Formats: sequence, C-alpha cells, structure tokens
Amino acid sequence: MTKYRIILTAVLSGTLCCAPVLAANNCDNQIYRRYNPDKCATELSDSGFSFGTTATIASGTVALIGGAIALLGGPSDDNSSSSAVHPTLPTYTMVGGDVDYVHLSSILNNTDYTSNANQYNDIRAAYSLARGYTGKNSYIAVFDSSSATSHGANVAALAGGTIAPDADVNIYTVARSQYDFDSFYDIGNTIRNATTDGADIYNFSWSADMFANQIRSRYHMEQLTDKNFINSLTNAASTNDAIFVWAAGNDSNSQSSALSAMPLHIPELNGHFINVVAWDSATGELAYYSNQCGITKNYCITAPGSNINAPATNEIIDGTSFAAPIVSAAIAVIREAFPYMRANQITALLFETARDIGEVGVDTVYGHGMLDLERATRPVGAELVPLSDGMTVALRTAHMTGGIAHNVKSENIKFAFVDSYGRAFDANLNDNISIKNRGIGFERLRDNNETRMQFGNIEFGFKNTELLKGDGFLSTDSQNTITFIGLNSTIQMGHATLFSRTTIGTMHPTASAESMINGFSEIMTGSITLGTTMGDWTFTIGTTDTIIDGNMYLRIPTGRRVNGEYTFANHTIDMATRPPVEISASYKFMTAGFVDNPFGTDEVYVLAKTKLQF
Repeated sequence: MTKYRIILTAVLSGTLCCAPVLAANNCDNQIYRRYNPDKCATELSDSGFSFGTTATIASGTVALIGGAIALLGGPSDDNSSSSAVHPTLPTYTMVGGDVDYVHLSSILNNTDYTSNANQYNDIRAAYSLARGYTGKNSYIAVFDSSSATSHGANVAALAGGTIAPDADVNIYTVARSQYDFDSFYDIGNTIRNATTDGADIYNFSWSADMFANQIRSRYHMEQLTDKNFINSLTNAASTNDAIFVWAAGNDSNSQSSALSAMPLHIPELNGHFINVVAWDSATGELAYYSNQCGITKNYCITAPGSNINAPATNEIIDGTSFAAPIVSAAIAVIREAFPYMRANQITALLFETARDIGEVGVDTVYGHGMLDLERATRPVGAELVPLSDGMTVALRTAHMTGGIAHNVKSENIKFAFVDSYGRAFDANLNDNISIKNRGIGFERLRDNNETRMQFGNIEFGFKNTELLKGDGFLSTDSQNTITFIGLNSTIQMGHATLFSRTTIGTMHPTASAESMINGFSEIMTGSITLGTTMGDWTFTIGTTDTIIDGNMYLRIPTGRRVNGEYTFANHTIDMATRPPVEISASYKFMTAGFVDNPFGTDEVYVLAKTKLQF
C-alpha cells in the first residue's frame, strides 16, 4: 500500500537532566524557580498573573524527519498577548468576578499548574479550573506515535493534563517510530475505531509534505491522502459531532501544512475543525518555527507551544504538536461545561472569545488570536431568560413593588439565563430585582382610579391599582383591578368630624406572556383609614391597599439538559406583606402626604385637584 511522504518534525529543546542540578539553590534563579515551584512563592499582579518562572532554557534541537506520517513537535513560535453544572456568576460582567480569590490562588500555586505557569496564564486556564471544569465526560482521541514514545506520550499528557485532568484520553497509534507510519488508508480505519469508541475530540499533531495553499480541490486532497481517510473524518463529524484539532506545522512558513486546508475543500468539516499555530510565551510572539495560519485564518487559533515542561518525560519541549493538545483540552472543558453545545457552536465560541493579537481582527498570522478559557467559560453576547414554549426575554433588572419584591427576594431563588450561544449560567434572582414604589401620590391624583357606590355605611366598587405591577422577566399586566366592599363610619365631635374607612377586596391578576410568573391565586387585599375633618382641613392616617392573602406562582428556569432541553422549577411565593403607612393633610384642593414604605424608599407627595367650570 502506497505511503505518502509526510514530514514529522519533533523538536525537543532543553537541558534534560542537568538543569535542576546546575541551577543555583536560590529562588532568584529562574531555572531553580521553574523546577522548584513549591519552594518559591508566586505572586499575583493587578494586570493578571506574574510568576518568577519564565524559563529560557537553551540547548540543542533534535529534528526527527521521515516516515509516511510526521509528528509536528518542535520549536513553536506563538504570538499571544502577554447541563450539567452551570457556573454561578453573580457578578458575571466582571472578569473572573465569580471566582473566589482563595480558590483561584490555590490553583495558581498548584505544582502541576506552576510547571507551565506562563503557558497556562496565557490562556487563563486557572479560571476554567476555578469554575470547576476539568473535561469530565469528554473523550479525546490522540492519533500519534504510541505512549512508549516521547512525542505521543507528551501530546496525550497535555491533552488530559492540568487543563482537563478528568478527560478520557486515549492514544490511537498511527506510527511505530519516527520512520514507520501507517498509510492514510489504515489511518482512516483507526479513525473509524475511535469513532466507534465514542471519541468526540480528535487530536492530530502531524501533516503532509505540502502547504495549505498548494491544495486545489477535494480530489487533490484525496489523492494526497486517501478517500477512506477523508470519509472517516466526515463520518466522525456527522456521527459523533467530532471536532478535529490539527497542528499547523513547524516549517516557519506563512502557510500552514497541507492537511490544515481540509475544511476549505471538504465542506462537511466546516465547524468541526481548528487549526493551531504555536505561541512562544517567553518572547511574546509567534514561535519562530511555527507555520502561520495563512489561508486557514478563519478557523485558526493560537495556543502556547514553546518551552513546555513535558508532563510525561520531564523534558522542555516545543512545537505546534504541543499547542494542539492544549486546544483539545480546552474543547474538553467546554464540552463538560455545556454538553448540549454542538461542534460548530464550540468552535465558533473559541474563535469569538480568543484574545486578538497581531493585526486587529482575524489575521493570517494568529487567526482569531490567543485561546482564552476565562472568556470562553463566561457569558458571551446577549443575556436572555428562557421561558416556556421556547420564548426568551432579555435579562435586565426587573422592577416590582416593595412588598412583593421583598417576598420574592426572601426565597433566595437561583435561576438560569442563557447567552448568545444558548449556554446556561446561574444567577441569583435577588441580584436582578429592584424595588419600585407604587407612587401613591399619582394614585391619589387620578380621578378615575376608583368607582364606588354607597348604601348607608356600606360601599362597594372597584378600583385600578399598580399594587402588583412588575416588568422585565417578572412582568404583569400594567394594571389590575380590585373589587372591594367597605364600611364607613363617622362621629361628630363639636366642629370636628371623625371618620374611618375599612375595605376588603379581591384581585385576579394575570401575568405577561413574557414572564417567569406562571399565575396567581385569588388575591385578597385590605386597607384602613382614620381621619378627621375640621373646616377646610382634613388629616388622615392609614394603610394603603395591601395584600393580606394569596400566592404568586413562579416557573424558574434552572438550566439545560444534555439534549438541550430547558429545565424549570416551580416556586410558590406567599404574597401577604406588611402595609405601607400613609399620613396626609389636605387644605381645600391641596394635599400633602408622606408614605412610610416598609420595603423600598419612603414617598412624599404634594398635589392639587380642582375643577374648572365654564
């Protein structure tokens, strides 16, 4: 079977056994700090993370070239700027605002993290770890040399290492040595085996002996590789919703290696493919050996690939081979956090949340920019509250009248909102509700507020009220009507008239269709007023209409299932509340009043009511 010549470049750089010995036993020494992170304190800076572990270890490079397939390890020149479970983000607009500093510090000082602190800080991996994401339930298939070789072992260790320690990582051997690789036909069969095993992330740190801009068509790609190889990839994309992560290559070329061009000629791979160039954390630019994104820029991303402390062999390694598994690990993190996301959504998310480096926007060097796990694990774009029947409403502060808002807040309810990718995030309802006063003065000013009939001391009628007014995701009808019956009494004492008025009422409020409120029981209200009239003066004290019995029913979104279905929980809110106390004084057509609101701000009003006759 024909084997195509494919270049495998694996470059290991570092003083493999001597660096720890030669380094002075002093935390001021960079090499000593790198190999003894537990003995040297780390520091946090206001702008991000700064550690005294920037290693500049130099040594010879070993180029491994040959075989039918080549692993792309080696120097990598990277340019970066220096449901399941839902994250709880009460201050989600603040970068990392949901992350506890103590927890974050414990991650930053963990030995596994500090071994490659500069690289992990470049992609802000500590935040995804602090938010609890470890790649659980993700299956990464590494198509490489066997675990008995340093290249395959290190690629696999990075894919399932510090960033995604709980991911299921398996090596599918496609090379027995640097000179003995399987044919593309056989690799296609190996890919099918991984698909049968349930892999959903496929890591390839090798490519063909051509560049992306030299591939002209699908037929050309099939001739370079094999039709079985191409079909195995498209089958994995459709069957397992797989994402393929490909190393761009180590030729210091303006174009990535040939296989990175597959989505340009095989449309079934669009949204399922990420090309990866390597960043050098020490120099703060594309690694000198790394190919650039070139014509793959629209699905290309940057990740650290240089001066990596190899987790499997304790060597210092470089190469786009080792940038690729870092991206694979990031995908595992997203798949754990948001298991209902499709491959095309995940790739789009990682591209959108990448930090722009190099020229503004997507460019031919860095593609979308530096992988950023802090951005990728917090809300992106419009924030929406899912409601029943597939409806959503914008997440903005909901306003409710004082007593009602207080009762809702007392339940301390968590709810889920979604971002522009439909990812569910937790928030506290209390942080998104604001008390809005009824505006008693305006109610008093309106003549059409109340209609009543009186027979002796008994009255009945109805009146409009904003007692249950709410907006946003807790919106109700703009006005509700109280049907009431009341008892009036008066006593004459000299020039003064003492009076009282007591009412009992019922309401049958309705909620807006764009609301978490699912309905109400019958609501009972009550009010009492005591006062006196002396000539043109009237003084009163009393309670305004207040809910004395009844329930509000909330249907709260709580998250999303793996199949994407929204989940909800029902809550019953007792609506009975303490009444506001109103004191007023009137002289002829002028009235001044003060309302003591037990929940919310107090109110003062002055109004004049008169009639003009012609």
